[in-house]
Amino acid sequence: MTLKKTELSKEIAYNALQNFFANKPFVLFGTGTSCAVDLGFGMCALQTHLESEMIKQVLTALQQKEWNDVLDALKNNVDLESAMNSVNDDNLTNIIIKITADLVAANDKKHSINILTGTTVWPAIGLFKHLVDGLPETDRKLHVATPNYDLLAEYAFAKANILYLTGYCGGTHKKLDWVRAERQLTYPEVVKRLCVCKSKKHIRLYKVHGSLNTFRQDNDIIECDSWMYNVPPSMQRLMITPGTSKYEKLHQNRTQLLGEYDMAIENHSTFLFIGFGFNDNQLNNDSIKKKLKDQNCHGLIITRDTNARIETLLNECKNLWLVCKQEHNEYTRIFNSNYSDWLNIDNEKLWDTQEFTKKILGG
Repeated sequence: MTLKKTELSKEIAYNALQNFFANKPFVLFGTGTSCAVDLGFGMCALQTHLESEMIKQVLTALQQKEWNDVLDALKNNVDLESAMNSVNDDNLTNIIIKITADLVAANDKKHSINILTGTTVWPAIGLFKHLVDGLPETDRKLHVATPNYDLLAEYAFAKANILYLTGYCGGTHKKLDWVRAERQLTYPEVVKRLCVCKSKKHIRLYKVHGSLNTFRQDNDIIECDSWMYNVPPSMQRLMITPGTSKYEKLHQNRTQLLGEYDMAIENHSTFLFIGFGFNDNQLNNDSIKKKLKDQNCHGLIITRDTNARIETLLNECKNLWLVCKQEHNEYTRIFNSNYSDWLNIDNEKLWDTQEFTKKILGG
């Protein structure tokens, strides 16, 4: 006999959302956070840009065939991520990386100063500040991952005086070395006549698909801000773009890019997703699904728009909550599969992380 599910009330939902933050979450934010600043960071803008720029490229017959297959898939309403599975040629991949990077770099440059000076507010910064300020003395790291190539989050962290690490250490050309990077944020403190090494509160940021400022130099992965907008001809960007070849490159660089990320996932039991549409098959890997579905770990998705992938995951994971906007207006709806139906809340936009932080967390 199937038990009738309880109706979800505002009081139940608010309590559940507030209780979610009793444990420190692993945070994964996606392009939704950048699109809230400029839609030019979104997949639709990238698709349009690629279509217009690829016409100008001189391609081999094989490269042209692969690109035509991408275009055919897009015409049949296949999403860009899936359509790019047709790309296998390395040189074509490099062309796509350059075109993608040029678009992201132009948008990043346009907004960097505004975020650093406070003219533009990166929408999730209030939530991150609340989480970092609340870190316990015994564990002063907030583990955060993103597939975003841009540095909008980093500018916002700097503006808010939030310390963060991306795993790189050194001078103008930093090498990937998490151990040395961590040491930069430690300090000695005398406790009961003993000198104890403590860590400052900070964010550990895993940019799992690379970044505008990451490059491969010989056998090293390096971070260099001065090359972000003007890449030396001898340098190769380390940016992993949509498509099958993306996962091959991830496999080649898994230890450097995903090793620390994988360990962080394994060590957490609470997961917060911000502006993340679950389009990326690599980041929607078995480890996250195992945590949410098989181990019944707690999860919370805060995003403007839901989709079929999110709703499938919601029905599979009883401790996963979704906060998004209603179908026909900008107000809130909330869902958890333990309850009979969606909860609609008018006159509130809790899918906006700024309003969520104020209303739910009092920040």
